[in-house]
Amino acid sequence: MLRPIRRTFGKAIQRRSMFTIPAEHSERVTGLQFKIVDSTLREGEQYDTCNFSTQDRVFIAKMLDKLGVDYIEMLNPVASAQAFNDCRALSDLHMERAKILTHVRCDMRDVTAAVESGVHGVNMYMATSEILVAHSHKKGIDEILRLAEKAITYVLNHGLECRFSCEDTFRSDMEDVLKVYRGVSEMGVHRVGIADTVGIATPLETYRVVRTVREAIPDSVGIEFHAHNDTGCCLANAMMAIEAGATHIDTTVLGIGERNGIVPLGAFLARMYTLNKDEAMRRFNLKLINSLDKYVSTASQVSIPFNNCVTGRGAFTHKAGVHTKAVMSNPSAYEVLSPADFGVQRRVNITNRITGWNAIKARAVALQLEIPDDQIQVATTMIKNLADTQQITNDQIDQVLISLAAGPRVSAASFVQFKTEDDSTSPLLREAAVQAASAVKAYQQALAQAAISKIPPIIDARPFKIMRLSGHLFDKEALNKTMDICVDSPCDFDLLNVKCAKRNEDESYAELKLLSKDVLDIDGTVEAIQELLLEVGGCVLSDITESESVPH
Repeated sequence: MLRPIRRTFGKAIQRRSMFTIPAEHSERVTGLQFKIVDSTLREGEQYDTCNFSTQDRVFIAKMLDKLGVDYIEMLNPVASAQAFNDCRALSDLHMERAKILTHVRCDMRDVTAAVESGVHGVNMYMATSEILVAHSHKKGIDEILRLAEKAITYVLNHGLECRFSCEDTFRSDMEDVLKVYRGVSEMGVHRVGIADTVGIATPLETYRVVRTVREAIPDSVGIEFHAHNDTGCCLANAMMAIEAGATHIDTTVLGIGERNGIVPLGAFLARMYTLNKDEAMRRFNLKLINSLDKYVSTASQVSIPFNNCVTGRGAFTHKAGVHTKAVMSNPSAYEVLSPADFGVQRRVNITNRITGWNAIKARAVALQLEIPDDQIQVATTMIKNLADTQQITNDQIDQVLISLAAGPRVSAASFVQFKTEDDSTSPLLREAAVQAASAVKAYQQALAQAAISKIPPIIDARPFKIMRLSGHLFDKEALNKTMDICVDSPCDFDLLNVKCAKRNEDESYAELKLLSKDVLDIDGTVEAIQELLLEVGGCVLSDITESESVPH
């Protein structure tokens, strides 16, 4: 009978000492006193759609070396003949900085192959948590140490670096972990590895475990930290690991890896940039992150997330009027990273309902167009209103601005100015000036309307159907499951209208528009929804395409 797998290390730590989390970052963090072990070519290849070719591995390795990582971890050479050959090929590249490692089981067959492949170091591991031991090697701690000694001695005798990891460290008994790490330290390993194999650790637990290990082994022995991102804590955990004494951090490009992956290289470097910009830029070629992310994205068939640090579409995009005005006058107002330092560009979105006139003005200046401010303000209001009803492109905004610049430059604000209330200007002249300013504003509105009216409505000529779902859509989760079908289908879709019943016994309805170049895709999706509703019961699907006058 296995003990509960949750937090078997807690009491062991408490029996030693209670650690105080530092109030400020230590020199280990702010001084960037760590080495990066990038595992894109090992951990990254464990991602679902990733299958790098030899050419991919060579290119990625050279890019990682130029970026400034310290180690590049490769697949186990016994995985395939190609894996062995690629370990050798990368080891023969004579990198400027990076050393080539391979990740293997603590098994002499793996270790022997690793040494023969020509790599510079061997990262070996063996499970120590009860749940993994029970489902893998089924060996006790003493037997693990006996096997480790044989493997470690073999690696060291061949002049290679050696790391030993307790797989699933955070679900292992801490007494066992410390016994193993003390033992392998005496055997001469260069590093021990602390692995959050299933992403279960919190930042506080990471600090305590790493600190406990740090105090239990000699300072000459490094600590490599491997954090999975199943619960979204990998980057924070990596930071806390360094704070507690870790010397090496495992990363991958885009964070790809088994399940939710591990620490993303770009995000990790961005975090360090905020703590010590000068050292980060001296040590790492940060401008390579963009092209490296894009290459790995393509090669591994992984889309770059919109919120990916540095290279995501949203990373340096500003939309809200208050934000765009501030960032154009002082970028640091809303940017903690400088896009230029990372080889990417800032993007100001001016084609939306919450854009500000300062952003539109900045675009006019970039196009070298002279347009009065109050004319831009009038046009901005109309652009925002149009964005409520249809999509607008940057090119279309540019055309509006060019049209405005081509018209007469008149400004209601500067048509006539009065100094003070006791100005000698006669009431008659004042009234005339007000009327003139009003006329100028009306002209500006007409000019803007004429320019904006040239923006054509977006017409989607694809076949479509409009379907109405009615019945108990929510208490039976019929609408939720219908949306799942639409998302997985080859069709595009819009949810046009939803009416929610106020009482459970009343019926709700939703209107859904399905679009596709292929009518068969639409029919197939409708059929799938019908099958779902028959299974759920209490819901009806109707085709209302002909009866609804919905803009297309």
